[in-house]
Amino acid sequence: MTKINSSAYGSITVDGKTYSHDVYILPSGKVEQREYGHTFTKEQVEYVLKEKPEVLVIGKGTSGMAALSDDARSLLKRERVEIIEGNTADITDRFNEFAKTKIAAAIIHVTC
Repeated sequence: MTKINSSAYGSITVDGKTYSHDVYILPSGKVEQREYGHTFTKEQVEYVLKEKPEVLVIGKGTSGMAALSDDARSLLKRERVEIIEGNTADITDRFNEFAKTKIAAAIIHVTC
């Protein structure tokens, strides 16, 4: 099971490895770099949906400035994927809890 250990402005630590960029955490446990940006796009959500998550955790940054686009939100609702979103620091424990019992993925913004 993948675990988010911690997050701070500009970084996130997953399974003991620290990343200094935005990331995808896929249900397979793979952590990949996400293109930096303040909008979580439909294309980014489609990428994560390839692994059929039941829940997608959205880390909106330290101040919660990043946002899920309307078309991405609509796609997740259509696919019946539960959406959990909040400031990155606030969602780390929630991701860890969901990952214990559900097929969980995350898209995390590490700044603002």
